[in-house]
Amino acid sequence: MQQEFEQVIANNQGRIKYIASRYSQPHEFEDLYQEILMQLWRSFTTFKGHSSRETWLYQVALNTASSFVTKTIKHRELQQVLAEIVKPDSAAVQENCQAEILNKFMHTLSDIDSSILMMYLDGLSSEQIATVVGISDNAVRLRIKRIKATFENEFIGEKS
Repeated sequence: MQQEFEQVIANNQGRIKYIASRYSQPHEFEDLYQEILMQLWRSFTTFKGHSSRETWLYQVALNTASSFVTKTIKHRELQQVLAEIVKPDSAAVQENCQAEILNKFMHTLSDIDSSILMMYLDGLSSEQIATVVGISDNAVRLRIKRIKATFENEFIGEKS
């Protein structure tokens, strides 16, 4: 069982680290990352296979991250987080690689939209995403459509 768990973690380490970085401040990253790993280990034996491993992993990781944020939000100022979100200028966009552009864009999204986009880019179906996020399949598809439009308007439109 331990080897299987280690393989799941190795195959999904990037996802787990992204979720931890998305939901934490830099100085909290390691704590949240370890908390997610601990929760994944605790729930690993209860995985029943009703969904894919990726869906299960997202569900556990996002729930853990959400709980972490709830516990630490009292220590943060929401206005500080919002002030850090800066829309990149077109010169900076042209100099950055695609991953940096995507990362900047994802930080302009709400946590739920960022999570939806991350799962969409990882190839999860709208049904799987809906299961993780807890909204309807139609709502997921609508959010994806809006996210794409926002990206095109704010990031692609700047390059033209």
